Amino acid sequence: MVATMDITFLGTGSAQPSPTRNHQSMAFRTDGDIWLFDCGEATQHQLQKSKLKMGKISRIFITHMHGDHCFGLAPVMCSLSDSFLTKNTMTTEPIEIYGPTPLRSWLRTTFKSTYSRLSRTYRVHELLLHDDPVENNENLHENELPGQNLRMINGRFDLPLYTNNKGYKVLAVPIQHSIPSLGFVIQEPESPGKVNDLIPQLRKNMEALQLSGIANPMTILGQIQTTNQPYLLPDGNYLKPPPPRPGREVVILGDTKDPSAIIPFCNKPTLLVHESTNALTSLDKPTKKDAPLMTWEEVTTKTLEHGHSTPKMAAAFAQKIGCNTLILTHFSSRYKGDESAESMAVMEEIRSTAVDGFDNRDKDVFCARDLWTYEIK
Repeated sequence: MVATMDITFLGTGSAQPSPTRNHQSMAFRTDGDIWLFDCGEATQHQLQKSKLKMGKISRIFITHMHGDHCFGLAPVMCSLSDSFLTKNTMTTEPIEIYGPTPLRSWLRTTFKSTYSRLSRTYRVHELLLHDDPVENNENLHENELPGQNLRMINGRFDLPLYTNNKGYKVLAVPIQHSIPSLGFVIQEPESPGKVNDLIPQLRKNMEALQLSGIANPMTILGQIQTTNQPYLLPDGNYLKPPPPRPGREVVILGDTKDPSAIIPFCNKPTLLVHESTNALTSLDKPTKKDAPLMTWEEVTTKTLEHGHSTPKMAAAFAQKIGCNTLILTHFSSRYKGDESAESMAVMEEIRSTAVDGFDNRDKDVFCARDLWTYEIK
């Protein structure tokens, strides 16, 4: 059975939070485990408003060191240690944290400066570019374990997931922004293939199998899925295991003006989460009277200058990697995230722009809003 997989958007704003959009954070959930991607200010409040169990958080991935993506990390870590987390939801495994330098020393300094004590251990694994300084795990916080200093191999970081990884793989790739930024590719392991097509062949041998002592021959289907080995039937034919079903792939990008470096590591992802900071909507009117309307070219130029993307850029990239679904996030505070008619209309303008650039696939493009959960199928 394929595990349940979904993603909850805890914050969908950019730079400045607003009453309708928190700072960036996403909770990726698979088979009960929760992995946070970015942890902006007040993420702990968003978690408390959601239906997610904080004690299930096992890994946290930080895309880059701008404050709107990491200022909530220390508070979340402290909340994970609070007494309201019952023994049923707690784990003794360390929280694994991944991100660029100087994430490790910054988090350690924050904990030490605020006299914070945790009931769970943690370790920070830094993804180092060529000229990045190496932090040698010195003067650790009392709840800190030494983390790894990871270097790229063939253009990517292969991240150590340690215990309970359930066969998942995560890799990270540097992408272009105004500061070092990362994109992540989550790869689910293969699952057993469907055995429905084997049932007619099995039914032909049902009586002979029962006479041989197998009370319920249908259990052979499960055996084939488990062992992935062919089964010899009484009529001399083999029940052959079906080919395994490929696992789902999820690509989550940090802030970026050009994520093309991650393309070689994408294999027609099930889902792409891409920032869409600026757009050209009915809200984007000139501030001066009689000034000409902005053009998409002007919006794109301004957006690139700040290291960000537009919905057109996100759609073009989604088309390039052949993903199934595109979700836009990281919106300017101009674009409200409530469900008022005006806000919904503006967000539909943004979504429609992406749809136009994504082969008019209307049902495969979404604009995220805070506390919205999308099931990844």
